[in-house]
Amino acid sequence: MPTLRTFLATALLGLTLCVGSVYAADPPSADAIQQTLDKLPDRKLPDADMKALQSILQQTLTYLGNKQDYEQRLVDLKRQLEDAPRQTSENQRELTRLKATKVIPVAQRYATLPVPQLEQLLVQRSTQQGDLQKELADANSLTIAAQTRPERAQTEISSSQTRIQQINATLKAGKDNGKALSGDQRNQLNAELASLNALIPLRRQELAGNSQLQDLGNSQHDLIQEKTARLEQEIQDLQTLINQKRLAQSQQTVTQQSIEAQKAGGSSLLATESAANLKLSDYLLKSTDRLNDLTQKNLQTKQQLDTVTQSDSALDEQINVLKGSLLLSKILYKQKQALPRLTVDRDLADDIANIRLYQFEVNQQRELISSPSTYVDNLLANQPPADVTPQLRRTLLELAITRSDLLERLSRELSALLNESITLQLNQKQLLSTATTLRATLDEQMFWIPSNKPLDTEWLETVPAHLSKQVTTLPWASSVSELYDGLTQRPLLFLPLLLLIGALLWRRNALYARLKRVHLDIGHFKRDSQWHTPQAILVNILLAMPVALGLALCGYALQIDARGQNANLGAALLQIAQAWLVFYTAYRILAPGGVAELHFRWEKPQVEFLQGWVRKLGLVVLALVAVVAIAEHQPAALADDVLGIGVVLTCYALMAWLLGRLLLHSPTHEKASLFRKAVGLLFTALPIALFIAVCFGYYYTALKLSDRLINTLYLLMFWLVIEATFVRGLGVAARRLAYSRALAKRQAAKEAGEGEAVIEEPTLDIEQVNEQSMRLIRLALLGGFIAALYWVWSDLISVFSYLDNVTLYEYTSGTGANISMVPISIGDLLGALIIIGITFALARNLPGLLEVLVLSKLDLAQGSAYATTTLLSYIIAGVGFVSTLSTLGVSWDKLQWLVAALSVG
Repeated sequence: MPTLRTFLATALLGLTLCVGSVYAADPPSADAIQQTLDKLPDRKLPDADMKALQSILQQTLTYLGNKQDYEQRLVDLKRQLEDAPRQTSENQRELTRLKATKVIPVAQRYATLPVPQLEQLLVQRSTQQGDLQKELADANSLTIAAQTRPERAQTEISSSQTRIQQINATLKAGKDNGKALSGDQRNQLNAELASLNALIPLRRQELAGNSQLQDLGNSQHDLIQEKTARLEQEIQDLQTLINQKRLAQSQQTVTQQSIEAQKAGGSSLLATESAANLKLSDYLLKSTDRLNDLTQKNLQTKQQLDTVTQSDSALDEQINVLKGSLLLSKILYKQKQALPRLTVDRDLADDIANIRLYQFEVNQQRELISSPSTYVDNLLANQPPADVTPQLRRTLLELAITRSDLLERLSRELSALLNESITLQLNQKQLLSTATTLRATLDEQMFWIPSNKPLDTEWLETVPAHLSKQVTTLPWASSVSELYDGLTQRPLLFLPLLLLIGALLWRRNALYARLKRVHLDIGHFKRDSQWHTPQAILVNILLAMPVALGLALCGYALQIDARGQNANLGAALLQIAQAWLVFYTAYRILAPGGVAELHFRWEKPQVEFLQGWVRKLGLVVLALVAVVAIAEHQPAALADDVLGIGVVLTCYALMAWLLGRLLLHSPTHEKASLFRKAVGLLFTALPIALFIAVCFGYYYTALKLSDRLINTLYLLMFWLVIEATFVRGLGVAARRLAYSRALAKRQAAKEAGEGEAVIEEPTLDIEQVNEQSMRLIRLALLGGFIAALYWVWSDLISVFSYLDNVTLYEYTSGTGANISMVPISIGDLLGALIIIGITFALARNLPGLLEVLVLSKLDLAQGSAYATTTLLSYIIAGVGFVSTLSTLGVSWDKLQWLVAALSVG
């Protein structure tokens, strides 16, 4: 019996292991599939069946190609793992030898070589540098892949095994989605199965040798980095040596020509020719200096361009390898900080034009002196015969030969200078374009990937330790001392601001008195004017300036010092100064008996509510801008910024509560327009969304959006004050007009006498004028607000292009052979929402604007203006509705019935 049980267990185990091969056949050959694909047009299938079968065959070829690729990579990997210990040891020994070897200075090794050989050597070293940078990129890719391989390989193996089970089940059933499998579909599934069976051993072998590959990548990285650093230094030293040799040659030429000019004596002809040679030699020296400078800049630009290009080429691979890993965010932050600060030489185009012009003049002089003897004969022909001596002819001939040599050298120097200038211009443009593209890609990726772990229970358990460490490492004392040093070391720079702060504090009582006088004039027919409100707002701004200027002064001093965290703290103080200026000015405007109550005629309960609300919101914003300014400048430390995360979450919660309270419990919330309620609802939802984003790990994304949210809040407050100021100005103008009309009517009555009737001329309705003017002003303010809003969010608009890669659904477009699937992304959905908003705004404002500007000035029949504006509203709504559906993928043939229905009546 035990023998029988053993036999049965063995048979069952063998049967279980062979299940996958019972229903799976050997994959087809690539040649057979390719022949079937080539003969496909001869089968005369319908277009839809043709495209489906063509897709199946092409996918089968892809799977077969993947299978061969995985098998070859497995062979290469085994060979690499066998050789990895030896290569790692050799790399470590080579690195140790390099660090122990003393570098012989380039000036000592190549001091005797002429300039042409040095230039050739420089070209060779530059080529070697490019090769080393490619090897360094490969080593970085190997290290990064090894660091993230365990998670990725396990996930890929698991998904591959699941897919193998699904394929076996499909082959066993002989059906897919209820339809019988064709021979081509079976070939496709067998090819996919073979591809997955080749992939799994590759990933398992990578997992088994991951530590060896990581050691190999680290050793290669360290060795190549050391070689690259030494080679970069050698290139710099070679270029310096070349520049020194060129400069020495030019200086020697200038010295010789100076001696020749002194030997000219009293002969005016010799003196003129010697001075001309000396001038050419001086220009040759300046050209050499300029050439050396441009060559050095070109070398630096080329190195920066190579570095940026390597980072750009490796970025896609890093994103694909590290997608979903926090390591990706740290690498992207590091790459962004390593991007060069670009300084483009804007005078380079003018310099190139000047070089070309002078090169033309030099060529003309070369043609003139191409025959030195003829040139001397022409010079002596104009001299008196008594002054022409053999010594003079010989000396002039020597000067002419020297000038010919000078012009030849100068021509070569100018050609080299022109080439270097053009090369530098092209390299700078390419560097600017590549760095801009790379920066945009980095910003986009950093915005849409998590920067820290989600705030789960595991994160909460580590909060006390991280918080204690962060608080103890903050430079509290050093920042105060460095701030004092920054202010005392540059007294002349900060003295004007200190004097301005002192003057504002000294005149503070006078400002209060001026504000009181302005308030007393409000409502008086003779003394009140439109300019009283801007004056009162300006006085309130001046009252808020001392603290704002003091904070800005401290922030500027820390940014100039820039030691340690000073630059980040300085940026935070500058943002706090801006927030203080905005919110304290708003607080002063909302003071009892202030601008809002007297000038804007806002209701007293509303003013009291808003003043308390602004005070609380201002304190929240002050804390938020400080954290945002500091955290944005050190993105690599966001994962451990427990203090910042706590402050930001608290501020978001308080902002949502305050904005919701303003939206629901304001004394005048029931009278607010639908547009203002929508804006309030949006502002209330944003802090809640940012709170959730931080909780899910998108701390950096929340910081970037918080900065724009606060600027948008500033803009909205400014817009409300400006609108209220215009409303107040129109009211003052209406009262003045009514007052002047009353005076004119009284004067006319006096002049006409009691017995005569006064004939009144038709006048414009003041309320109608105010209504028309207010519509125009609000439309202009809305346009300005939208433009300013675009300016605030413009640098993040490109980031949202990433949403075009997130597909929501697809729809078919075209017919027959031209049929295709068109994806609809989140970007299209946002575009449709924007179209809806624009349509709503136009339908609400454009008909009224048309009536104010055009229809009110025409003599139309009764009801015509109403019919015109109503029809325009329908047209705008219809066009917007159709455009929205078209953006969401509803084709025109499906929209025709809707357009026909809208056109009825």
